[in-house]
Amino acid sequence: MRPLTEQAQYSSQDHPLAIHIGKVLEEKVGKHLPPFVLRPLERLIHQREINDILYRYGHLDGLDFLEALMGEFAVTAEWVHPERLPESGRCIFACNHPLGGMDGISLSYMIGKHYGAVRYMVSDLLYYLRPLQSVFLPVNNRQGSQGRQAVTLLQEAMQGEVPIGTFPAGSCSRIFDGKLQDSPWRKTFVTQAIAHQRDIVPLHFVGQNSRHFYWVWRIKQALGMKFDPGQALLPDELFRTHGRHFRILVGEPISWQSLRDGGRSPQEEADRIRSLCYALRQEYDAQSKATK
Repeated sequence: MRPLTEQAQYSSQDHPLAIHIGKVLEEKVGKHLPPFVLRPLERLIHQREINDILYRYGHLDGLDFLEALMGEFAVTAEWVHPERLPESGRCIFACNHPLGGMDGISLSYMIGKHYGAVRYMVSDLLYYLRPLQSVFLPVNNRQGSQGRQAVTLLQEAMQGEVPIGTFPAGSCSRIFDGKLQDSPWRKTFVTQAIAHQRDIVPLHFVGQNSRHFYWVWRIKQALGMKFDPGQALLPDELFRTHGRHFRILVGEPISWQSLRDGGRSPQEEADRIRSLCYALRQEYDAQSKATK
C-alpha cells in the first residue's frame, strides 16, 4: 500500500464517504467514545488507510469498486473446477469464511465477474461502505427499522435473478477441535433456497489469517471471554493480504428440489453442505499431492 501524504490524509478524512468509527459505534451502541479510546481504535481498524481508498475510488460503484480493491491490494483469485459453475447464476453460493475480509471481496468480485452481477450477504457494519451498497446485503438480527429494512432487501434480492453469496457461519473461521474451520453453519440459506427455488453451489475458499490472529482466539477461549477481540483485528488482516493469490474451489450444484424433498431438516442440510465444502478442500489437497 502506498504511504499517505499529509495532504491526502487530510482530504480523505474529510471526504463525504469517509468512515468515522466513533460515529458508527455511537450510532450502534448509543455511547460517545472519549478520544483516548477512539484514537487506538482508529489505528487498529486502519481508518486512515481505508478512507484514503474511499477518497481515491469512492466515485466507483459495485463491481467497478471491487475491481479497484483487487488492484489496490494486488490480490488475484481463480476458480478451481469452473466447469461446475451453473450456467444460470440464480443460485445461492455458500462458502466457508477463512479470512473475514478479502474472501468476501474476492468472492463478490469473482461471482460478479462471471455472471455480470452479484449480491453478497454481509454484517450490517460493512453496509456502511457506500460504494458496495449495490452489492452487499446487510444481515441485521436486531429488532427495529434497520432490521426490517435488511429483511426487505434480502427478500427482494432472493426473488430476483442475481446470484447471491453467503458465509453461512456468520463469522470467520477459528480453531475448533484443533482445526481451522468455520463454526456450525446456520440453516437460513437452506430455507431461503427452498422458499425462492434457488439451487445451492458449495464453495471452499483456500486461505487463512496470520498466526497472531489465532493466538488472540486461543487467549479468548482460555479466559472464557464472551466478546471476541479478534473481530477488531480483521481490518489489519485485510491489509495483510496484499499481493496474495487465492483459489476458490467449486462443488457440484445442489438442486432446491432435493433440499425440499430429501427428508432432512434445513439444519441437517446445512450441516451436510458444510461437510461438502470441506470435502472440496480434501479433494483439492489430494490432487495437489498427486501431481507433485
